[in-house]
Amino acid sequence: MYDLLILGTLMSRNMCGYKLRQVVESSLIPRREISNGVMYPLLAKLEDHGYIEFHTDEQDPRHTKVAQITAAGRARFLALMAAPIAPDAKREPMFRFKFRGMPAVDKAHQEAILDDYEAQIKADLATYEGVRTHLQEVLQAPDTNKPYVDWTIRNLDLSIALCHTKLAWITDSRQAVNQKAVAQSNG
Repeated sequence: MYDLLILGTLMSRNMCGYKLRQVVESSLIPRREISNGVMYPLLAKLEDHGYIEFHTDEQDPRHTKVAQITAAGRARFLALMAAPIAPDAKREPMFRFKFRGMPAVDKAHQEAILDDYEAQIKADLATYEGVRTHLQEVLQAPDTNKPYVDWTIRNLDLSIALCHTKLAWITDSRQAVNQKAVAQSNG
């Protein structure tokens, strides 16, 4: 799962393992810490596959090892950016990882990623709204545990509001993609 984010980050600049770990941690939803015991074997795996290579930073007095993406790593990154995302528990972080990598892909790929995200968010929204409607009907039954159902509805209202916020963000992001494309064609 982290391959996409690490390779995407290295598309923009070379980084040491410590900095890459910070990027991964800050990109996870919900945010959580990644141990060195997870990060460094992952970097070793990427190096073993030929996706990254390490160089010593001679400018750094500590001679820190810095990761650099290879041509194979660029190809792997582009394949991951084009791959569909499963609608599972890792979906949100995977889309966030793809969003961070958007500058490295063309407009068509950016639009496809936004389309996929929008379809999944709209499906979530329809589900939440359907359950909310059902629970409002359940609330009318005389034997209903009203406080429990009320708070379940409030929880759904939060999920619905988050879906609307994500859909607004998608609209804004599409405009940014299109404005950048227009600017590049005019410039």
